[in-house]
Amino acid sequence: MKKIAYVILLSAVASSAFAEDRVFYVGGNVGQVYTRYPASSRTGTAITLLGGYQINDAIAVEAQYGNLGSFSPTATTKANTTAYSVTAVGNWPFSEQWAGYIKLGLARTATKFDAGAVQASAYTANRIKPTGGIGGQYDVNQALGIRFGYDVYGIGDNTAGTAKTEVTSAGVIYKF
Repeated sequence: MKKIAYVILLSAVASSAFAEDRVFYVGGNVGQVYTRYPASSRTGTAITLLGGYQINDAIAVEAQYGNLGSFSPTATTKANTTAYSVTAVGNWPFSEQWAGYIKLGLARTATKFDAGAVQASAYTANRIKPTGGIGGQYDVNQALGIRFGYDVYGIGDNTAGTAKTEVTSAGVIYKF
């Protein structure tokens, strides 16, 4: 009976230590978008929602949805880009509250082009491209963090080539 009690106690201690290293989190960012398209460039506002799983102090996996704003590739065409991404996140703690991070992964972007009254020219260009980012995080407490970062997405269409969207953002995450 004592052996069973020791095994239960040991597994409870091990699982609580294991659980402290693994943390789920959700968050959101708001930021400035700069889209470089072959014939034009445009700034706007990006809004992203994210969720992640902190595997240990150094590595996390993160999924993100973002509305990357709109731009005008020509005088008569409007375009709006959204992105879904999955990234591996490397964390480097500088202190108890400050850490830097780098993200590498894949993003599926959808850029919807609309030429206004000409319905035949409306279409959506879907791309799966590498994505990445760099940034920092300040942990206010064990549950709440403030993030700032810079992310890059590849977007575009078949006729004009590819474009690049850069997002500089700030946001919050909640860990549970």
